[in-house]
Amino acid sequence: MKPKHLGAGTLVLALLLLTPRAHATLSADLSDLVVQAQGLDASFTTATFSPLESCMDIGGLSTSVRDYVAAAEAVYGRLAPPTRPTATDLDNLATMSAFALDMAVKARLLSGQLQTVSGAYDLFELRSMLAAMLTLSRDIGTMADRILEMADRILAMADNIGVMADRIVATQRIQSANLAATQAALLTTQLNMVALTSSLSTIGYNLSLGLIRDDSAALSQQMAGTTLGSTTMGAQLGALAASADAISARSVALYGQVTAASQGASFYIDGDTLSLIADLGPLQAALASALDGFARSVEALAPVTDTVVLGDATAAMLQLAADIGTMSDRIVEMNDKIIVMADNIGAMSARIVETQDIQQANIALTQASLQSAQAVTVSVIQTWGL
Repeated sequence: MKPKHLGAGTLVLALLLLTPRAHATLSADLSDLVVQAQGLDASFTTATFSPLESCMDIGGLSTSVRDYVAAAEAVYGRLAPPTRPTATDLDNLATMSAFALDMAVKARLLSGQLQTVSGAYDLFELRSMLAAMLTLSRDIGTMADRILEMADRILAMADNIGVMADRIVATQRIQSANLAATQAALLTTQLNMVALTSSLSTIGYNLSLGLIRDDSAALSQQMAGTTLGSTTMGAQLGALAASADAISARSVALYGQVTAASQGASFYIDGDTLSLIADLGPLQAALASALDGFARSVEALAPVTDTVVLGDATAAMLQLAADIGTMSDRIVEMNDKIIVMADNIGAMSARIVETQDIQQANIALTQASLQSAQAVTVSVIQTWGL
């Protein structure tokens, strides 16, 4: 017997029946993540650096944060268009972001506590605690990023943007503010840990560089997998711009941290630091290249795109170009500053030259793509009177 094929009406009905179930699953997932975040946040309150066994507490927190990140990534992996977030869903996203911020603040307080009791520990114990705190800082930063990415993805795929526009804008503002405050708290934590080291090894910056690299790679993949639509390009590019802005802000903050440290001491370059900086070069070039492709897509779709949507898209394009350019500049400047202040240039000379060569090659590609994207975007703005 031949298999039956669904008619158009039957297929539409099936999709309509599946949408509420998909939404119910999303709402349940978000509610579960809020409950987990609440419990995780509460566990930070009991962590302390006294007695000596407390290092196990910090390691346990990192494990719990990584488990939470895995749970959030699983929810992200199940997302599929269309989504229809409710007011409760948006509240849950904001609550998750708030818990991430609270954990970052508590981690900062723990780092201050370690500074006050560091004299009670021997060198091995102190190093273990430094490593545990830096790892915890990295893991909280990853968690905050994943929450933002999930929120951006849900909102980008939403098919009820018009109805929920005000709430969506409010949620995005809360997410951006909380992420900025989270990163500020984590940077303070890292500064506190660097202050406890006897020398300014660049290993103290590897965690932040690793996060910037990982998030840049994730953004690059997201951009590569995005196909702009005439009705959605504003929201699509806006979500990408929000992610790029967060990474750019972290790059600027890390550069400031390196600059401040270089005023009082020289650096001992860690090989992994050079590897991380070298990895960032091709990623910046890939981001700029993808942006150039978006600019040409916007130009091609402009004649059939609503003026408001086109205005949002071009504004997001220019913001993306600015953020990617800032990211690239700060990474290069930070690399130069570390090398100029290094006291082990001789031992690392081959690696330094290799890193510089990679940086120079990708700077040219990045700048060329950004200039092209900006020129095309400005042309669209002029042509359509935006």
